Amino acid sequence: MPPIPHPTHLLAFLAASVCGTVLLVSSLTLLVAWWRPSYPGWRGWAAGHTLLVLGMLIGTYRPPELVTLSVLLGNALVIVGAALFVEAFHRFAGQGGAQGLRRVYRGSVPLVIAALFLLTVVSDQIMARTLLINAFVALTTVSFVGLILSQMRRQPELRAGYRLNLGLLLLVVTLTLPRLFTFRPGVQAAEVFAFTLPNILMFVAVLLLSVGGTFTFWLLHDDRRRVEMRRLHDELNTLAHTDALTSTLNRRGMEQAFTRWAARAQPGAGRLLVLDIDEFKTINDRFGHTAGDDHLVSLSRLLEQVAHPGDLVGRTGGDEFTMLLTGAPTQISQQLEQLTAALSERTGRLGFGVSFGWTRVGPADLLAAALARADAAMYHNKAQGRGSAGD
Repeated sequence: MPPIPHPTHLLAFLAASVCGTVLLVSSLTLLVAWWRPSYPGWRGWAAGHTLLVLGMLIGTYRPPELVTLSVLLGNALVIVGAALFVEAFHRFAGQGGAQGLRRVYRGSVPLVIAALFLLTVVSDQIMARTLLINAFVALTTVSFVGLILSQMRRQPELRAGYRLNLGLLLLVVTLTLPRLFTFRPGVQAAEVFAFTLPNILMFVAVLLLSVGGTFTFWLLHDDRRRVEMRRLHDELNTLAHTDALTSTLNRRGMEQAFTRWAARAQPGAGRLLVLDIDEFKTINDRFGHTAGDDHLVSLSRLLEQVAHPGDLVGRTGGDEFTMLLTGAPTQISQQLEQLTAALSERTGRLGFGVSFGWTRVGPADLLAAALARADAAMYHNKAQGRGSAGD
């Protein structure tokens, strides 16, 4: 029968296996973070995560001949790593208190490490040392959880990524709890280095934080990048279909919106209007282009006030606007009367004259042909000196 491995050897083998995995993951993480800069806090997170995981690993594997070094180095790395880790998340989230948090950690971390040295080398106080480290880690964890919950409310589109990071943290904390009881009074020091369930769970927690923590944070980065790309696409789409001066549809936007409306419209369901400011060139020549722009903006605001949900308003030329009325016949009639009164040069609300013409449109109409009809009606109106005309 082959000899049964000694429990100490089993723990050493487990520690070596976890250590190899952690070093590989941490090395790759640091390389990627430094060679491929990303969002604020990216490099700080990589450094903090690496130190935190290595500190947990060193603190967990403490053979009798290396107890003092394991306690000092492992806990010091945990303290520094946790501080960098939480600060990096604050920077990634864009929280305004990141600088203040950094000052707090810069002041508190050296003091905690100094206290750790005194409670380990000068006077070996296991309970006091355990309380010190656990208190610091608990405060850091509470700060991290508060940040995650806050970001889940502020950025619902990233809620899944933040929830995944929070779930991983809580699982890691849960796995480390059994080992805390090995430091209670009356427990033999040999148990700390024994092949026991608390130690096995602690190594699992280290491995989970190393691999899972890297994976979940990268997923959060990818979610943020996708959200920002979608927002950028929406902004570019808006710019491509919106007139910059009046914020109404431009010609391309009007064409696409009209096509979508025509695909579901009833025959003769709408009225397409073409509007043109009277003597606009004279206004520009006499008062300047700024005054001309003000006239265009005033007209666009009036059209938007007249428009009902489902109607379209666009600037399709220099001083030419297009409006599609899509409501019920009685509603459209009221809107046409409202526009006729509002656009009169003498009695209207704008203080300058606007001529317009309109035509009936339905699903069989192409925008270009409908615009030509409405444009002809508008020029007929101009020639007759009337406020509006239609077919």
